[in-house]
Amino acid sequence: MQRLGIAKANEALILSKRITCEELLQCGFVNKVFGTKPNESQKFLDLVLEEVENSMGGHLVSDSMTKIKALIRKPEREVLDAQGVEEVFGGLDRFISGVPQEEFRKIASGEKKHKL
Repeated sequence: MQRLGIAKANEALILSKRITCEELLQCGFVNKVFGTKPNESQKFLDLVLEEVENSMGGHLVSDSMTKIKALIRKPEREVLDAQGVEEVFGGLDRFISGVPQEEFRKIASGEKKHKL
C-alpha cells in the first residue's frame, strides 16, 4: 500500500478497480515495464537479466543485498504481519455471520452478477 498509495490501494481493494500498467509505473508500484508479448518468455527473461546486470554490475553480493533489504523492511513487515492476523479474525467474524455464504448464494442463483 505504501508504494501504491492509500487512494489507489483503496480503489483496488475496496472497489475491485483494475489498475493499469501505466498507473502502476507512474505511482512507483513498479519501477520498470518490459514491453514484450506474453508468449516471449525467454526474451522477457533476457531483458530482466540484462537490467539486473546493468543496474548491479556484478559487484554486489546478492546475499548481502537480501539481508539488508530484510533489515530495512523488518518494521514494516511486523506491522503487515499483525494486520494479517487482524484481517483473518475480521474475515472469520464475517464468515460466522453468514454474509459471504449469502453473497455466494445470490451469485449462484443469478440474483447478483460477479465482476469476474
